[in-house]
Formats: sequence, structure tokens, C-alpha cells
Amino acid sequence: MFAHWPCAERDIAPLLPPRTRPDLFDGTAWVGVVGLGMSVRSPLPARFAELNVRTFAVDERGRRGLVFFSLEASHPGFVRVARAVGRLPYRSAAVECTKTATETAYRVERSGVGLGLRVRRGGRIAPTGLDRFLTERWRMFSTWYRWPIEVPVAHEPWALDSAELLDFTDAGLLAEFGLAPPSRPVVRFASRVDARFGLPAPL
Repeated sequence: MFAHWPCAERDIAPLLPPRTRPDLFDGTAWVGVVGLGMSVRSPLPARFAELNVRTFAVDERGRRGLVFFSLEASHPGFVRVARAVGRLPYRSAAVECTKTATETAYRVERSGVGLGLRVRRGGRIAPTGLDRFLTERWRMFSTWYRWPIEVPVAHEPWALDSAELLDFTDAGLLAEFGLAPPSRPVVRFASRVDARFGLPAPL
């Protein structure tokens, strides 16, 4: 489940790893909240719910990727491994996903902060240029002991459905990064994909 909205480039730039800059669509930076269910085979087999807060960046070579501000996950063991091996900003949190025939909701609580959103799923759509910008990313940018790194990602393109945002409540999670809740986000729903993650490499 994707919810993305535009934001000021100046608000995103200070949060990015060195050697990267905000990636813009029509001159505007974007941030997003993504809720998903993860089934991991390696390095630690696990199944759990996750919600992440992310943005989009481009490195000095012009390669586009994701930058995660926070990856909230309901599996403490996986969180420890992901932080140690990939230096990704995973955090152990209570992440709940509830579903009905037409609606899906995610709620996160961690250390006095949280976030919740609920969407109604629509029908399959043909991706727009903005949809592709927001979802077709094949690497992540992060830092390893202050050194900028990239992590390659491979998966088939998302099959996207339209979606309507019914409720969005920020209980401090976005505010941790100086971000404001969305007013009119672009919301999409996606089917399952199989993804492969490579080893971190320096930028």
C-alpha cells in the first residue's frame, strides 16, 4: 500500500546520505508511507508486517534510488539483523495490518510515537509517469558508519490498483523527521512481488 505526497526539496535534502540529492518529479520532491507484509528467506527467515517512511534520491552518477527514514517492523529479530548487516534504519515496533474485502489499514506504535492509515482499494490501472517515478526503484541509499552506501534491489514492476485514502493519522512518526502529514496524497495498492536484495556497496 503506497501513499505519496509532494514536499519541499529544502526539507528533504538535509536528511539524505552524502553524495545524493533529492530526486524530483516536475521540480518537486516526494515522500511516502508504504505498508506491506514481508516474507523473508535470508538472512533470517521471518514473516512480519512493516511500514516504512521514505523519499527519493539520485546519486552523483545519476542513479535513482530510495532513502528510508524509518522502517518499522514487527519482528525484533529481523530488525537486529537488518540493522547489523545492512545498516538500514529498521526499528522494532508494533505494526498491525487489518483487512476487509475492500479496505486495508496499518497502524504503528513505537516508543510513544505512531502512525495510522486506512485505504479503500480500487481496480487495476495503467501506471502514469508519476506512478513509475514513485514505484520503479532498483536500489536503496543509506549510510554505513557515516559512509554512503547503496543496496541493489531487483523485482518485477508492481501491478498497481487505484486506491482512496480514508484516514491518515500521524502520532509523531513523521514529525521525527520534520515532515508534515499529507493533504492530498497519491494512493496506490499493489499485488505481491518477489524481491532480491544485494550486498551493500560504497557510493
